[in-house]
Amino acid sequence: MPPTKFNTFFRSYFLVFLLIFFGYSCKVNQKLASTKPKIILKLDDLWFEDGLVHEGWIEVMNFLNAQNVKGTIGLVGDSLEEEAEIYFNWIKKRHQEGHEIWNHGYCHCKPTVNGQACSEFRGTDYAYQLGQLEKTQQLAKEKLGLTLVSFGAPYNSTDSLTTNALAKIPDLKIWIYKETSAPTDKEVLKRIKEVNIEYPVHVPDFDKFKSGYEQYKHEPILVIQGHPRSWVKDPTRMEEFKKIITFLKAEEVEFTTPIEYKQLSQ
Repeated sequence: MPPTKFNTFFRSYFLVFLLIFFGYSCKVNQKLASTKPKIILKLDDLWFEDGLVHEGWIEVMNFLNAQNVKGTIGLVGDSLEEEAEIYFNWIKKRHQEGHEIWNHGYCHCKPTVNGQACSEFRGTDYAYQLGQLEKTQQLAKEKLGLTLVSFGAPYNSTDSLTTNALAKIPDLKIWIYKETSAPTDKEVLKRIKEVNIEYPVHVPDFDKFKSGYEQYKHEPILVIQGHPRSWVKDPTRMEEFKKIITFLKAEEVEFTTPIEYKQLSQ
């Protein structure tokens, strides 16, 4: 083969090789990137204090906004019964910023059934559970102009009747931390107990979180739970939470919300 033709052939072959190599590299990099888990911050127990937002919630949400991190807010429905414009406007503003507001029951209480204390969604009857869900949905529409699409029970405590009650509310499409094996048509976001914000409940612990995260960081989604109202009693609690967020940002994970994750997975 003449040198000129050889050089042309070699250059063509080399270009094809580069295209194949870089195409493969891109696929590998995309695959590696996809192994990073998406993170949902399941933040529980929003209700007002004397018509105002609790200082723990204010500090947490201000921090998340400064970090450009999305969170979710578990709204307790009976906090919407009284007129509290400052509180209502604060919730609406968080929704506008991209944080998801979700149904965390109506009272976060322990009703008595046959002389025994039960959870709002475990041990109570079907009509009661359905009523609690519906009241929070309706109040959110009336007072906030929001249709809530996700549900997580107080204490994460549910039973088979919760499945039946949720089936009657089509607006609720996502169930965070479902406990029972009863079938449901809702999108279920599972709980991995080893990966959490708090160890024990109400006490953020960065080192324990990191240990659990390293075990499960190849899961597609990690839903981690915390209670902002409890993190101002001891300043170290808030600092531990902030360390968790800072670590996750350095890991380059994507923070998302239940409804966004459901839309992506469809």
